[in-house]
Amino acid sequence: MTADPVAQRLQKRLPVPYTEWLPELIRRNVGKWVDRKFHGYGIIEPISSTGDRVFTVKVGTPPNFRMSTETLRKFIDIADKLGIGGIKITRNGNLEILTDSLDKALKIKEEVEKMGFPVGGWGPTLWSINSCTAFLTCTTAVVDAPSITKVLYDHLKPYFTGEVKLPAKLRINVSGCPSSCGGFTSDINIVGHYGDAPTYDPERVKLCLPKSAKALEMGHVPEVAEVCPTGAIKVYGKPDGTVGLDVIRSKCIACGRCRDVCDWIDFDESKAGVAILVGGKASNTGRGPMPSIQVIPWVPAIPPEYREIVAVVKIIIDVWRTNAREGERIGDWIARIGMEQFYKLLDIPVTKWNKPVTLAGEFGIRQFGPI
Repeated sequence: MTADPVAQRLQKRLPVPYTEWLPELIRRNVGKWVDRKFHGYGIIEPISSTGDRVFTVKVGTPPNFRMSTETLRKFIDIADKLGIGGIKITRNGNLEILTDSLDKALKIKEEVEKMGFPVGGWGPTLWSINSCTAFLTCTTAVVDAPSITKVLYDHLKPYFTGEVKLPAKLRINVSGCPSSCGGFTSDINIVGHYGDAPTYDPERVKLCLPKSAKALEMGHVPEVAEVCPTGAIKVYGKPDGTVGLDVIRSKCIACGRCRDVCDWIDFDESKAGVAILVGGKASNTGRGPMPSIQVIPWVPAIPPEYREIVAVVKIIIDVWRTNAREGERIGDWIARIGMEQFYKLLDIPVTKWNKPVTLAGEFGIRQFGPI
């Protein structure tokens, strides 16, 4: 009698239980962690009910955790020599090396710092600077987010290591375009955009539109309008039966998606820059989760040093660090003192481009103002 192939498949252990891939020390403590203890800003000790001791060393790594295989092997060698043979790559792109004693954890810290990588990112510090991949893999990138992230890390390293104390944790997100794949719930969000609505050739843009207005009457939506996330591309039938196109500037967020599908729509590359938003957080602490608010509509993104972006971010951090209470995230601090006072401390004007608005059925804040 032939065995039932379905029954045979069901008997197989697929997928393999994830615990089989864990180091023995971690595997036998799954579900038994009860507390944790900090040893400085880069070493944490998870406490288990079994009495086993584990120490995690958090290492700041390049944006998107992109590194050579040679560098990764060096980290693995350290984890094998001084650790328990286990590493973890966090969702924020940091590397955590696991070991079983504080002495070994301190030696791991020493070894990775010799390689040029900082250790920190826990407690009232800069936890991470998240970045999208931008031009490395994305078709809608406006600015090189990983490069901006690397420059920011270089300048903000003392906040990551705890050499300069902050009131609370700090998260920064850098997005290459207004899609902001990393979200708007970081303390500081840096969002790339083209700085102004696109221009187009009225005649040649017809190559991206239906030849007849009857297509619109039948419900056809041209791709150039379909890809616009805010409805800023308006297509309409003309009296002569052809199709026209308009850009509604008040809705446009300068994301560039229309250009990706129509060669006759273009943006002024010299105006490419970033918007700065602050006050977001995903956690339920303080006043609860909050989206970030745009405070500076446009800052130039000039490689390779991105001095203007670095200067703005450092000013925001310094104003918050100087005036906030202990434990107050940027958003909680702004909620307490009010946006008007926050703008005064930053010494920037409140305009229609950065005045907070309630999102009620419309897109809300435009990502850019007049340049």
